[in-house]
Amino acid sequence: MTLTMTDIAAPLTTTDILQVAFPALNATSVPAASGAHPVHVIQQGTEPRWIIIGDPHKAVAILRSWRPWDPGSRLRWRAVVVAAAIKLLPRLPGVQNSIAHLDSSYWRRSLPGFPANWNAVIHVGHRSRTRKAIAFFYAEGQPVKFVAKVPLAPGAAGAISNEAAILLRMKEFNYLPRVLFQDSARGIAVHTWLDGEPVSRGFRKAHVDLLTTLANQGSSIRVSDFQAEVAEQLDRLDLPFDRSLLTHCLELLNYDEPLQQFVEHRDFAPWNLKWLADGKLGLIDWEWSVSNSLPWQDACRFFYLDDVFFNGRGKVWETITSNPLLLNYRRKFAIPSAALPALTMHYLLRVLCMDWQSGNERLALYTFGQIKSLFSSLPAPR
Repeated sequence: MTLTMTDIAAPLTTTDILQVAFPALNATSVPAASGAHPVHVIQQGTEPRWIIIGDPHKAVAILRSWRPWDPGSRLRWRAVVVAAAIKLLPRLPGVQNSIAHLDSSYWRRSLPGFPANWNAVIHVGHRSRTRKAIAFFYAEGQPVKFVAKVPLAPGAAGAISNEAAILLRMKEFNYLPRVLFQDSARGIAVHTWLDGEPVSRGFRKAHVDLLTTLANQGSSIRVSDFQAEVAEQLDRLDLPFDRSLLTHCLELLNYDEPLQQFVEHRDFAPWNLKWLADGKLGLIDWEWSVSNSLPWQDACRFFYLDDVFFNGRGKVWETITSNPLLLNYRRKFAIPSAALPALTMHYLLRVLCMDWQSGNERLALYTFGQIKSLFSSLPAPR
């Protein structure tokens, strides 16, 4: 089966990415700050995945903060971290080493306190219509000072701007990055580094505590508010799935009882969570988030992603409806059992559209399988 992927750029080179990560400064009020910098590139396939500017040994803390979930990838990445720690990364097979002339004038003008002796690590996202690069800027011997997100595909600028808007709205919460700068014309945003330890798998009370803080107190919402929107998404896509079944599933979204409204992160997963120094969870990467959404969606995201990526039994509906922590969450926000089929089906139908539109056939097939499983487990309508 061949997928047509939209808004996805051609393969990028290191030069392409560095040009975007170091924008030209049109103003003449800031002197040029061009200099020659050592650049070390770790490829994934035919494209750069990580670009280290400066001494790789000084980037170890950033490299160590990334922990792949796939065992093979984790082992290979461990070799990268160790090589950087013992100052041998440039000699590691596959690492491309060069010198680049980079002008940091844009960042010096935009970010007060931008270090004179700066180093950077750039993480390049996977190809998608919201592809971005994340540049971590830091001074020698210092923690990360700025985290800059720059768009690499047409849909990325809107996603980056959306994250900045959500973070500004939620700036009173201390478990989120703080927005420091935004360039709406270029689709660039900069925020603080959220310092913390990587999170392992497993759903704990801390996860529920974090989800609880995302409630929009005093505001309600209905699943039926989203029925027309999801129907439009399904109609717009050429899905190779049983349309009759999808139509029946869509009917579940006519649930019309008021429910607690939430901010929805939309990618509530271990790789976007960090254990903070106070023992609570922090949450990063808010590009997909929406400020006025339904309850239960982020919980669904966590459990369905865990099932598909870690070869679970496929019994997610049974798991989330019986989980004692989620039972407490439902009680706290008065979410009746009768609402769960509609809430869960809303999540699955929306994600089916997202997965198919992004060209992820594997996830789309998995999601449709879960849609069929959920629908078959429900009592037949009278």
